[in-house]
Amino acid sequence: MKFFRFVAAISEPPRPPTQGLTLPSSFLRFVLLSGGWHQAAVCALSVAVFLLNTAPIETQRRIIDTAVHAGSIRAILTLVLLQIAIVLAYGLAKLAMNVYRAWLGECATRDLRFVVTQRLERMSEEGSDLPNGTGLAMILAEADDIGAFVGSSLSLPIVEIGFLTSIFIYLAVLDLKMMFASLLILAPQFVFVPLMQRAINRRVARRTRLLRRFGDEILSPSKAESSTRRLDEVFTVDVGVFEIKFSLNFLMNLTYSLGSLLVLAIGCVLVVQGQTEIATVVTFLSATTKIVDPWNDVVDWARGFVMTTVKYNLIVQALAAPPGEAASPTPASF
Repeated sequence: MKFFRFVAAISEPPRPPTQGLTLPSSFLRFVLLSGGWHQAAVCALSVAVFLLNTAPIETQRRIIDTAVHAGSIRAILTLVLLQIAIVLAYGLAKLAMNVYRAWLGECATRDLRFVVTQRLERMSEEGSDLPNGTGLAMILAEADDIGAFVGSSLSLPIVEIGFLTSIFIYLAVLDLKMMFASLLILAPQFVFVPLMQRAINRRVARRTRLLRRFGDEILSPSKAESSTRRLDEVFTVDVGVFEIKFSLNFLMNLTYSLGSLLVLAIGCVLVVQGQTEIATVVTFLSATTKIVDPWNDVVDWARGFVMTTVKYNLIVQALAAPPGEAASPTPASF
């Protein structure tokens, strides 16, 4: 692990200046400023990861095809050794990428806390009456959530979308009909995922504001009764988020199951008609299984990006609000 720390620590991302402390108005600009050139480095590593993750599909197909056509044992063993080497290289590259991402996230959390703390101190000197509970929530909880997302904000979509794109290009080369059947697995999700995600986003913004108010009220003994009611409101919002989230997972899993059955049915019909080979059908089923996790990660990333943007905007607006004026959140879309 010391090797990864050494590689990541060659040049730290630029720390925020001590004068004129402000946060970028855009969350994406904050990601680029807090990561510096390291974001480009981890993105380049992400490209290697998704390429190494795609390669075993072809070697697996060749192993099966060699066995079906009574190829030599030596050829099969060579392909198996090649598969092992690719899997090992993929695992090491992904390990390095994950450590790098985590380090970037911690750097971003540190920088965000530093800026928010200094800005709150300056606002206090200027006579701002921003409640202490809101300030603590931004420094402790909200900064953690935002910083943790920064490390994977650019590299994760590169890995997962790059892998999905390479998979479908490869499947199109093998059999165009089967590739379109595989695409049908994801098609329904482009309808219900954005709709349900918008409902989650609204609740996340409301939950953040409620927790800020709770922090303000718990620091004021005269508002104890109000803070108890606020916890009930947070509970209701949290339950609503879970209901939508698990319903979304149910619909996604249902489309995966029906899609795999469709690929198997079409593949078997084509085999009976002599239009494709059994090794190709096995490859498509394997690829269909492989696209589930990356697509789920893409959906989770999109959900996390929007929710993190909502939280970041709330912090920016709170720090920019004039004394005595509460910041109004800007709604985000999925």
